[in-house]
Amino acid sequence: MWKYIIIAAVVLFLGACFLFYKNNEALTGPEGEVAAFQSQFDMARKKAVDVDKDKATKRYAELRTAFFKQQTEKYNDERAAIEAEDAPYDQEITKANADLEAAKADFKRYQDQFKAFTKDAAAAAGIEDAAEEEVVKEVGHRIAELVESNNALEAQAAAEEKMTSDLGAETERTIAMIEAAKKLNADRMARLSPVDLKCSVAAVDPTWDYVILDGGIDKGIVIGSRLAVMRGDQKVCELSVTVVESNKSSCDVVYSTMRPGDAVRPGDTVVSVRNN
Repeated sequence: MWKYIIIAAVVLFLGACFLFYKNNEALTGPEGEVAAFQSQFDMARKKAVDVDKDKATKRYAELRTAFFKQQTEKYNDERAAIEAEDAPYDQEITKANADLEAAKADFKRYQDQFKAFTKDAAAAAGIEDAAEEEVVKEVGHRIAELVESNNALEAQAAAEEKMTSDLGAETERTIAMIEAAKKLNADRMARLSPVDLKCSVAAVDPTWDYVILDGGIDKGIVIGSRLAVMRGDQKVCELSVTVVESNKSSCDVVYSTMRPGDAVRPGDTVVSVRNN
């Protein structure tokens, strides 16, 4: 009896173990619920990571596009500024190239002219058959002689021009002196002293009523001319010149022009009296 019970117990235990194993295998095996849940969890996590990665990738693409757009605009602005700065240089380069081409054309023309001149010079010198170096040397020698002769002629012309200029200046000075002499003679004939005369009363003789001035022929005083005695801005009287010496003059006081109650004093200023 116990034998069957033990056998039945062992069978039940083995059956329970088998069921536990199968149940555990169903739960933890590759095809079990745990694996399914783990797979779903991994898929959900991967999907979440993929979503974040897509967002990051999209944001990175947007930022990259904005950055390249900004850099492109900056580059375009810089290129436009550089082109604007280079525009005058481009014009100058174009002009310089045009000038260079013109200079090349001129150089070729001068070279052709020089060759023609060398040929003509060789023919004139009677050395048509000589080598080009000898022709150039001979022509250079003759040109040097011509330049030296031309320099001598220019120096002579300059000397003659200077002489003519000096003669002209001397003539002008002579004419000016003649005109001044004519004017001085006319003033003397008219009994007039110079307009810019300025001298002083040196002494006064009240007994004989004459005045001595500190100027004479040296200041152009003319005998018989009228002079005015000035004290400040006031005229004291007029004088009539009677004697003129080299550096002093004698004058008579014209009392009809004397200011009442006044008299001539040494140190008073004397100027010329002219019409108007």
